Amino acid sequence: MIELPEYATAFADDQPAPDAPRREQISRELGARLGVEWLAGGRVAIKASSWVGTIDLTSDLSVRVIPKLAGNNLGVLTMLAVAEGLTPDHLPRFLRDLSADPDEDALQILCRLVVHATEVLFARGLVRDYRGHADDLPYLRGRLDVYRQATTHFAQLDRLACTFDEFDHRNIENHLLLAGVNAARRAATEMSVRRRAAALAERLSALAPTLPDTARLLSHRIVYGRRTEQYRSVHTWCRALLRLAQVDAVSSANTQSATAFLINMNTLFERFVERLVSHAFEADGLLIETQRHNPSLITVDGVNSGRSVAPDLVVTDRFSAVAIDAKYKRYCGGNDVSPADTYQLLLYAQCYVGFTAIPTSYLIHPVESGDPVSTLMELTVPGESGSRRVRVRTIGIPIPAILDGLRIGDPSGFQETIEFLRRTIKLESATRNRAALSTV
Repeated sequence: MIELPEYATAFADDQPAPDAPRREQISRELGARLGVEWLAGGRVAIKASSWVGTIDLTSDLSVRVIPKLAGNNLGVLTMLAVAEGLTPDHLPRFLRDLSADPDEDALQILCRLVVHATEVLFARGLVRDYRGHADDLPYLRGRLDVYRQATTHFAQLDRLACTFDEFDHRNIENHLLLAGVNAARRAATEMSVRRRAAALAERLSALAPTLPDTARLLSHRIVYGRRTEQYRSVHTWCRALLRLAQVDAVSSANTQSATAFLINMNTLFERFVERLVSHAFEADGLLIETQRHNPSLITVDGVNSGRSVAPDLVVTDRFSAVAIDAKYKRYCGGNDVSPADTYQLLLYAQCYVGFTAIPTSYLIHPVESGDPVSTLMELTVPGESGSRRVRVRTIGIPIPAILDGLRIGDPSGFQETIEFLRRTIKLESATRNRAALSTV
């Protein structure tokens, strides 16, 4: 097993290289998630990116990319749960005491979460719903399907085409549970977890057979109410396992395959920041949009160029809009921000002038320890009629401390970060609004 942190490079010796077609196929399937280069003398170079998790390249070579900015794999799963919409009071019940080793493989933790949460739900009782059903019976049940009776059983009085409602467990809520425990049974390496998952799958298959395909399960929007609220947490882990645990067939059926469980931390951090911003401003009536594309901002010879400006988040009030971008990078202040990110945020500040008198955009990034911090960068453009200024405010949030607290039932770090965002962004909005209203 080769272990390396995000964005790091590691080497392994005595690793026989696969044949050329298979090496090309592995590289093509992994893409930008993980760089693998087979060198001379049985040496292999592994280059990690923002994707974390475990992948078995061959029977003798496994690679594990360890999350650093998120703390550990338990932190990654906690971040995933928040991004999926779980509130802080849901988390401790399903995360506390699940692993004595915080660096245990994320896939195995997730498998255990799915099995444990489904067992708890089974003990409480599964929901049943009415569903439409049709069958040919020797007696009338429900309503007679006249068309089918006339076309299929014409002049047959011993066979009636009936349509009726069944009250059973065959619903999308229970089908998602079945798909989750089936995935856990295949992915888990601990025998006790596999046995528990197999037992759950057998019971669920008897209650809710005819499992829909995974794409339909993941795309179906479930509205949770009084009867189904208890499913929300369990479905979070099932969806995560179905989305993230996958088998990449990077070789033919006669050779070994590479099993991958890799999470894109860039995307996950963006979704986590979206939740933080939503919590910060949900009571203020501000409109929060994700990846809002605005192609009208860039034209060529006065014609829309088709190129779009799309910050991760755009927060809009009655008077203006502000751009917020989330970067899963280790920045310690304004001087550490890369030139590319600086130019990008300065462009956003020009397109969405923000809530202050000086156009301002915001860059949110993780920090490994301490309290939330803020740094202000300013661009001054001299001109004949005076200087013009544009600002970028960076906000560092202590991800490991926030996630550790949420996991043990202490949301203070989560709430402090939300309040910091409000002080940094919303109070500037309030100042701007009061000034605008005074001129009306």
